[in-house]
Amino acid sequence: MSESRAYLTEFRPRFRSPSAADLCTPVPCMTTGQTNEEVLDVFSRHRDLVALPVLEGERPIGLINRNIFLSQMSKQFRMELYGRKSCIAFMDKEPLVVDAAMDIDTLTVRTVEYGEKALADGFIITRGGAFAGVGNGLQLMRVVADMQASRNRQIMHSIEYASVIQQSTLRASRDTLARACAHADLVWEPRDVVGGDFYQFCLADGGWFGAVADCTGHGVPGAFMTLIASTSLGKAIERHGAQDPAGLLGSVNRSIKQVLGQVDGKDETPGSDDGMDAAFFWFEPAAGRLVFAGARLSLLVLRPGADTVDVVEGQRKGVGYVDSALDYAWENQGVPLPAGSLVFITTDGLTDQVGGPRAIALGKRRIRELLLRHRDGSPQEINRAVLECLREWQGDHARRDDVTFLSLRT
Repeated sequence: MSESRAYLTEFRPRFRSPSAADLCTPVPCMTTGQTNEEVLDVFSRHRDLVALPVLEGERPIGLINRNIFLSQMSKQFRMELYGRKSCIAFMDKEPLVVDAAMDIDTLTVRTVEYGEKALADGFIITRGGAFAGVGNGLQLMRVVADMQASRNRQIMHSIEYASVIQQSTLRASRDTLARACAHADLVWEPRDVVGGDFYQFCLADGGWFGAVADCTGHGVPGAFMTLIASTSLGKAIERHGAQDPAGLLGSVNRSIKQVLGQVDGKDETPGSDDGMDAAFFWFEPAAGRLVFAGARLSLLVLRPGADTVDVVEGQRKGVGYVDSALDYAWENQGVPLPAGSLVFITTDGLTDQVGGPRAIALGKRRIRELLLRHRDGSPQEINRAVLECLREWQGDHARRDDVTFLSLRT
């Protein structure tokens, strides 16, 4: 059986949803013709009985709370006054009454709306209007907690399986990167189980194309956006080739806006305002030439013998967002790369991570300084140093975003 089919089989519903009937407990009950002395006798014989239903025929009309009843009857002369009178004297005439078929979610809402007494005294359960038994508030809370735990487990299993799918879609690109550049290393760490960052690489005549992108959001919403964006990029490469990064940004921009209903018109309401920041590049190893186009992401370059890390800035316009015009044109930038140059690209999850003694962002400057200190290291060694720096800087602070970065040496 395939992994996906096994997953679907595992999570196909096996049982009916619980209802009030699952909480229904048969208990003694009173009729309107019975007296308070008889109520006292029932409570004496059933010491675990919290409340006693009162019926008129088969129809429940009230509920006698044990504590209230005993408190009233223990007062001076109350037994003499009320002992032989009808048990409706100390009855709650408006208890919560529900049908046995009511689902647990609806029952929970009704119980909370009814107030504290429904949780403390319990509630009456009927079938076709006739008394069937009572339900206990504590038991209801236990069932609700069990249901919520089960739902949470199912959600987590679903997200974990989504992670398998997402990593499978990225694996081909990681394999392509290994074939395209022997001296490259990539780190992809979603903040949650699945993430909103993605990467994409492909080989073509004379060179190879690379993309590192950060989609709106993280977790499941971010993962949905990566699916839309990476699919759009794949189709754009098929149509236009991989040598024009700026043109590919424009094509993906149009595709995302069309898929998500992003529009520019003042009289129209966009379906969403989502998109991505991205670094696209085309690299020709034989010529030592890289063509870069960035949408709010930059390229860091450290050339042999240089004392500083050059920053090749992307344009300050994201891909797909409402404020990005449908025909917006990004620009290609030629970046000469002598043999031995180090190239580093990262999403902002790295530089925006809060930490350190003053709880501020890690920032680009610290990354540039780290690249200078490790300039002679391999891409794998550099990425390990970046990860160590990130984790030390983060400390006890929560991870803010997905993190993806690429190091390569020409």
